[in-house]
Amino acid sequence: MTRFKQQLFALAAVALFATATPALAQSSEGEWRQTVFLYGMGAMIEGDAQVGPLQVPVDKGLSDFFDVLKFGAMAAYRVENDDWSFSGDVTYMNLGDSKVTQQSRASAGLDVEQLTVMATVGRRILPQLEALLSLAYFDVDADLRVRLLQQVRTAGREASWVDALVGLNYEVPLGSKWRYTLRGDIGGLGADLTWHALTKFTYQSSERFGWYAGYRVIAYDYEDGQGLNYQHYDLRQHGPGLGVSISF
Repeated sequence: MTRFKQQLFALAAVALFATATPALAQSSEGEWRQTVFLYGMGAMIEGDAQVGPLQVPVDKGLSDFFDVLKFGAMAAYRVENDDWSFSGDVTYMNLGDSKVTQQSRASAGLDVEQLTVMATVGRRILPQLEALLSLAYFDVDADLRVRLLQQVRTAGREASWVDALVGLNYEVPLGSKWRYTLRGDIGGLGADLTWHALTKFTYQSSERFGWYAGYRVIAYDYEDGQGLNYQHYDLRQHGPGLGVSISF
C-alpha cells in the first residue's frame, strides 16, 4: 500500500473515531441497546506462511479443525440506537499442524497463534443499511519447522499491525423473530490488503436471548522485513459459526 493510501486511511479512521464519541453521547434517536455475543467457529485456514527462507502452505479444512485446534475463543459486544452503533469483536485461535512424507524422509510443521481485535463505528444511512468504519488489530505468532532427512530448519516470528477498513452492514427482518445480516469490509494499512465478510441468521427467542448461525471470513496479505527477518502471511480464516446473544 502506498504512503498516501496509508495516510488517507489513518486520517479517516482518526476523524471518525474522534467524532463518534460526542455523536454517540448527543444522539437522542431511540434508546441505547446493548448486546453481548458469544460464539464458536469451525475454522478453515488457507494460504501461505513464510518466515525467512522457509515457506509452508496452509490448507486446513473443517474436518481437520479439531485435530489442530489447541484453543479458541471468540466474543463480541455492540451498543446501538437508531442512528449510531459501536461494536467490538475479539477472536483468538491457537492452531498447530505437521505433515510427514510416506517414507518419513521429510516433514513440515506450523504453529500459529492469531489474535484479531476489531472496533467498528456504524452510521445508519438507510433503515436497513449501515456505513461502517473499523480499526482492526492483528497479532500473528508463527513457528515453522522443516526437516529433510537429518537436516532440521526452524524459524519463528511475531507480527502485529493495525488496519483501517470501510464497509457496509445490511440487516433485514424475516418475520417477527428472525432476521438476516450481511456485512462486508475491505481496507488495509499495516497489511497490503485486508477484508472481512459475515453472513448470519438470527432467531430472537425472547427479548433478552437470541441464537444465530452464520459464516465468517477474515483475510489478510501482510509482508514485512528482508532476508532472514522477512515474513509474509497471505491467509484466509473462514468457516461456519454458532452463537448466542444476550441483550440488555
